[in-house]
Amino acid sequence: MKQLFFALSAAAMLATPALAQSCGDNLKAFDAALAAAEIEPDAKAQLQDMRAQAADLCAAGNEEEANDVLSEANAMLGDQ
Repeated sequence: MKQLFFALSAAAMLATPALAQSCGDNLKAFDAALAAAEIEPDAKAQLQDMRAQAADLCAAGNEEEANDVLSEANAMLGDQ
């Protein structure tokens, strides 16, 4: 039982950097899309706020929530 616990713990530690990198990659992709978009200043400010929220979530280790916020922001950006 202890071996299983340690094996799962090791797998979780190895997977964590990959998740964080994914979060960072998603932020970079959103930054590029936002920079290329021609949108109204009010909409841009809202999207920048959402990006900041996602960055805070990434830093706190909440990658899934951060990616959800970025997905919503990307959808809004696509509607512009």
